[in-house]
Amino acid sequence: MKYKIEINREGCIACSTCYGLDPNHFESDPEGKSKVIGGTSNGKSVGTFNDAKMSEAENAANACPVSVITVTKT
Repeated sequence: MKYKIEINREGCIACSTCYGLDPNHFESDPEGKSKVIGGTSNGKSVGTFNDAKMSEAENAANACPVSVITVTKT
């Protein structure tokens, strides 16, 4: 199953929740803000995945205290 992860980096508060819960899809930039591993970043960080770990990405998105992460099926 293919899915897309998007992070609105402008709203990210660098709390580390997402990459603490799901280090397979999220990582920190030098400021501690989240970005999608292997994704593109330009105000938003976006990446597309085709692995069996969509539920981990969804859990990280749901745990985000500022709700800046979306995970959608493509």
